[in-house]
Amino acid sequence: MLLPRFDFEAPVSLAAACEMLAQAEGKGCVMAGGTDLLAKMKRGSVAPRVVISLGRLDSLTSIDVPESGLRLGSCATMSRIASHPAILASWQALAEGAGWVGGPIVRNRATVGGNVVNARPCADTLPPLIALHARLELTSRQGQRSVPVEGFVESAGHCALRPDEILTAIELPTPPPNAGSHYIKVTRRAAMEVTLVGCAASVVLDTARQRVLQARLVYTSVAPIPLRIPAAERLVEGEAPSIRVLEAAANEARRLAPVLGDHRAPQDYRSNLVFVTTHRALKGAIERAGGTVR
Repeated sequence: MLLPRFDFEAPVSLAAACEMLAQAEGKGCVMAGGTDLLAKMKRGSVAPRVVISLGRLDSLTSIDVPESGLRLGSCATMSRIASHPAILASWQALAEGAGWVGGPIVRNRATVGGNVVNARPCADTLPPLIALHARLELTSRQGQRSVPVEGFVESAGHCALRPDEILTAIELPTPPPNAGSHYIKVTRRAAMEVTLVGCAASVVLDTARQRVLQARLVYTSVAPIPLRIPAAERLVEGEAPSIRVLEAAANEARRLAPVLGDHRAPQDYRSNLVFVTTHRALKGAIERAGGTVR
């Protein structure tokens, strides 16, 4: 399939990129890695009048770790995120989510910003970002605004990004002491496969690491948008980590998840995967926080 005709711009400043996007009047697309955009253009699902490449904006590729937390430029690639020592140490679920995207060639091009704004129901970095309390920096000709990543995806393929805005950075707070996270994904093949069910879990334990103070459970490929299940989280919070507690939370997640079957997996199988991924993700997060599941 051939690409449709379009104008191509490669600005050297963020201000210029925002100006070009505003002048496109809703008929422009921003391109970071291009792994999703170019495929959509070939399929004919999008036909922008102008494509604005961010490839010359080095500031958007940065990965910074100030005292306040982690700041990812929106064009940071999945391969860099998956292998970054600080992310592997403190934001483990995000490194795992990035490491699951496509294969090595795709991860060298695909960006975290693209994964967020594409808003695909099977996106692997969105659940970890939500579980880790991430916020998005959105920039336009009028200025910047900051929004939580939770709630940013409005429906499958659609997010709250305005037509004249560019996602420029993603910020995650430094995890508190005794915190851990884990992302579990199930696919039919080991790589290059759409997620059947994915679960990101994050926990914070008390000082003695004997009780769960906070928990978050976020799922992908279960609903059209990233799904958080607070009722399952509440069954873990305030409790000592145990197999019984994890099974109760996993059963509650399975009961409440609006799972649908499709050609990749029947409904019952997917529902069981919700239980399995919840149990394993919680256990991994608790152990990374220094706790023990008995």
